[in-house]
Amino acid sequence: MKKAFVHIQCAMPAIESFAWSLLTGTIGTLILAGFFSGIMSLETLSILLPVVIGGNAAISGYMLIERTEDEIERKKTMAAVVGTLVALVSFVSVNALCFRMGGFYLMSGVQGLVAAVIGTVGGWSGGVLAVKYKALKVQIP
Repeated sequence: MKKAFVHIQCAMPAIESFAWSLLTGTIGTLILAGFFSGIMSLETLSILLPVVIGGNAAISGYMLIERTEDEIERKKTMAAVVGTLVALVSFVSVNALCFRMGGFYLMSGVQGLVAAVIGTVGGWSGGVLAVKYKALKVQIP
């Protein structure tokens, strides 16, 4: 029991960084969806939303690697996981919010699947960019 407690205590900063990255990406998607709903039609927003989710997933992947320093072993994989989770949580949040406020779903299941794929690739790309930036920062002080 003591060993498990020590392991959880040591892993807590990485878990916090993962949760903050996920929360930041989801809230960013909701803010951009709200902004874009004021300046464009809902049909256009529905088509554009997977790309917005992918951009926020890339930022979340980058932020995860930037925050955790060397606490995560498989950096690019974890960045892809956080990107996928940002896409899925954003899909559910946007649809729940639209259904609660207007009685309709903004994104279809196919768009959710496309958003998950774009989010995975975006999160992985953000992780790759963060890893390369850290390596460059070490080379050039």
